[in-house]
Amino acid sequence: MGRVGRDESISVAGPRRSRPGPRRGVPSPLAVVFLVAAAGCAHRGAPPPGTPAPAPTPTPLAPVPPSPTRASTLSEIEPALVSAEDRRAYDAPVLEAAAGSHDAAVRARAALALGRIGDERAAEPLRSLLGDRAPAVREQAAFAAGILGEAALSDPLLPLLGDSDAAAARAAWALGMLGQPRGRDALIGAVRDASSPERRASALRGLWRFGDEDSARAAAPWVSAADASVRTAALYVLARRPRESSLAILTAGLSDPDPQTAALCARALGILGKAESVRPLASAVGTPGPLRIGALLALATVLEKNPGTSPPDDLSARLLALSGDANPNVAVPALALLRWRVNDREAFRRLWTTATAGKERRQQVALQALMAGLGAGSADLVDGAMASPDKFLRGAVAESLADLPAADASPRRQRLSEDPEVLVRLKVLEGLKTAADASASAAIVERLSADPDAGVRAAAIDPRALEGKPDLMARLREAVLASYSDPAPDVPISALAAAEKSPESAEARAVAEAAYGHPSVLVSRLARRALVRTFRAEPARYPWRTYETGKTVADYAALLFEARRPWRLNVETARGTFTLRLDGTTAPLTVMNCLTLAGKEYFDGAPIHRIVPNFVVQDGDPTGTGNGGPGWEIRDELSALPYVPGTLGMALSGPDTGGSQWFVTQAPEPHLDGGYTVFGSVVAGMDVVLRLEQDDRILRMAATLGER
Repeated sequence: MGRVGRDESISVAGPRRSRPGPRRGVPSPLAVVFLVAAAGCAHRGAPPPGTPAPAPTPTPLAPVPPSPTRASTLSEIEPALVSAEDRRAYDAPVLEAAAGSHDAAVRARAALALGRIGDERAAEPLRSLLGDRAPAVREQAAFAAGILGEAALSDPLLPLLGDSDAAAARAAWALGMLGQPRGRDALIGAVRDASSPERRASALRGLWRFGDEDSARAAAPWVSAADASVRTAALYVLARRPRESSLAILTAGLSDPDPQTAALCARALGILGKAESVRPLASAVGTPGPLRIGALLALATVLEKNPGTSPPDDLSARLLALSGDANPNVAVPALALLRWRVNDREAFRRLWTTATAGKERRQQVALQALMAGLGAGSADLVDGAMASPDKFLRGAVAESLADLPAADASPRRQRLSEDPEVLVRLKVLEGLKTAADASASAAIVERLSADPDAGVRAAAIDPRALEGKPDLMARLREAVLASYSDPAPDVPISALAAAEKSPESAEARAVAEAAYGHPSVLVSRLARRALVRTFRAEPARYPWRTYETGKTVADYAALLFEARRPWRLNVETARGTFTLRLDGTTAPLTVMNCLTLAGKEYFDGAPIHRIVPNFVVQDGDPTGTGNGGPGWEIRDELSALPYVPGTLGMALSGPDTGGSQWFVTQAPEPHLDGGYTVFGSVVAGMDVVLRLEQDDRILRMAATLGER
C-alpha cells in the first residue's frame, strides 16, 4: 500500500490515496446525495460537515421506473443496474433482463455493469455479449471483460481482433489486462499482420502490459514507423516496462518528435538506471517542455543508482537557471539535482537560500538536497527545520534522515516519531526504505504500530515487512483481528498487501482469511479477491459480500437525473482558477459524491498534497497526509474513457476505495485507463493546473450549472 515512490519519482504506478479513510459510523455519500440540488451546490450556504442530511426524495422529473424486463428501455432499467453496481450485487434478474434486451444500448450498458460488479459469474453472460450482433455491444463487452479479470474470457476476445476498429482496439486492451500467453501471442500476430496503422497501434497498446522479451521484439521494428500513432505505441511497449535490451532504442527515442513520447523514453532510461544514460539525459534537459521534465527526473534516478556519478559539468549552469524557473514542474526536479553540485558555490547558495527562506515544496526539496549532499554537515539546518512550525518541512526532514550518518539520524528520527502531527510520523516511517533502516529503528516501528492514527499504524507494516522477521505473517494476522473494532480499514488493507507478496505461504493466506471475516465489507471483498486470485482459493468457499446502501431503485433514478445535469466545479487557488466539467453520465455515483463534498465546503482550504511533474496533481485530503477521506468509500465506476491531459479521476488505494481524493492528469497516461474512475475533465484553466505547486491550497471549490 501507500504512495508508490516519492513525489518526484518516475516510477509512480498511479495516483493513489495512501490508505482509505474510516467508513463505519458515518453516513454513505448516497445518504446525503440530495443535498446537492442546484441552489445548494452553487452557493456557499450549503450545510457544514456534520449537518444531518434530509431524507432523500426522488426528483419529480425522474419517474419511478418499472420492474426490469427485456422490453425495458435504457432509462427504465439503468437505475436498477446502477443499484446493482453500487451494492456490488450480482442481481441476476436485472442483469439477465438487460443482457437479453432487444435494445443494443441496454445490452451494452448491461455489459458494463457486469464488468463493474466484479463477480466471476459475469463471465458467462459476457462471453455471449462478446458475440453480440451489435458492434457497440461487443466493444463494451470487451472492456468489461478486461476489468472483470477472468482469464477464461481471453479466448472469446481473440476473434474481436478482426472486428471493427473500435471493437478490435478494446479487445486488444482487454487481452493486455488479462495477461494470458495466448492473448499476447495473438496481439503479436495482430501487430505483424495489421491491415492499417490504426489496427497496428491498437494491438501495440494492448501488448505493453506483458513487458516480456517477445513483446519487446514485436514492437521494436515499429519504433521508426512513419505513422505517429504506431511509432508512439511501439515506444510505449518498450518504455512502460523497459528491458535492458531496449536501451539503445529508448535512448534514440529521446529525439522522437512527440514530446510526451520522448519524455516517456526518458522515464524508461531512469528505470533502467544505466550510467551511460547520464550524457543523453543531460542533453535532453536542453529541450523545453515534457522532455525536459522527464529528463530531469530520470537523471536524478540514474545518479542515485550509480554512486560516484554526477551530472556533466556543462549542465551546472543550466540546472542553476532551471532551479529558479517559474514552472514548478521544472524547478523542483532541478533543485533536487543540485544535491550533486553542493560543492559548487552558486549551487550551494541557491539551495541554502531556498531551504532557509523559500516556501512550500521548493523549500522542502532544497532542504532534502542539502541533507543528501552534505550529510552530517547539514545537521544545523536540519535542527532548524525540525523546530519549524511547518509540519510539511518537518516531514521533509523525517523522510530524508537516512541521508545522515546513523549516529546523527537516530536521535532526530526518535524525536520526529513523537511529533504531534500525523504527517510527520508518517514521513518517519516512509523514510525507512531499507531493511537496515527498518531494523535500526525497530523500537520506533513497534511504537508507531500502536499509534492512535490508523494510517500511521498501517504505514508501520511496510518497515516491518522490510525486516522480514519469521513472525511477520502471524503478527499481521493479529493486527487484522485486532482491527475488527477499528472504524478505519487502513490496517487490514495494508496487511493484505503485505501478505499477497508471499502467495505460497500458508501463514500469508491466514492473514487474508482473517481479513475476509472483517466487519468492513470493503476489507472482506479485498480479502476475497486476494484469496481467489493470489492464494488460488476455491471461489465457492468465499462468497462475495455486498453493500447495503439503503436506497431504492427510485432513489437511483433521481440520482441519475441529478448527476447528468451539466455540472461544473470552479476550483479557486492563489495561482488562479480552473474549471472542471463533471461527467455524470459515465460516473454518476462519483459525480454526486464529489458534489456533496463540495456543497459541504469539504475541499475548501485543503492543501494540494501531491504533485508529480508531468503526471498528476492530486487533492481532496484536508489533512494533507494523503491518507484522509470523508469517512466512507464509494464504488469505482470504470469506463473506457482515456486519461489524456486534463482528465479528472478518483485516486485509490485498491478497488472501490475512493472517497474524496481526486487528481488531474498533466500528460497522456494510458496505463491508468480502465483502472481509475474518470468523472470529468478540465475545460478552462489548464495553465493554472500546470502552475500549481505542492502544498498550495484550494481556496474554494464551488459547483455551478453550465450549458449542456
